[in-house]
Amino acid sequence: MIGLSALPVACARPIFLRAAERERLKKMAYGHKTEYRLRMRAQVVLHAARGRSNARIARETGLHLDTVRCWRDRFADRGLGAEEQRNENRR
Repeated sequence: MIGLSALPVACARPIFLRAAERERLKKMAYGHKTEYRLRMRAQVVLHAARGRSNARIARETGLHLDTVRCWRDRFADRGLGAEEQRNENRR
């Protein structure tokens, strides 16, 4: 067990939303016509903006911890516009 206590613990990146982003994400997260994966991503971001840990978000949404971490980091890096742009490129 030498050195285990010295391992750094990664903190979840904080997410800050503007009012317009929050409203858009709420519509995506709870819209019945929204694609499932977009609904789940929106829910992850909303939970993260409330200050919840990645582990708690994963537990509450039923997603894998790595998925939550990836989506949270992607939103923190690029915001909501990047996800919408990715979806338009797929069509």
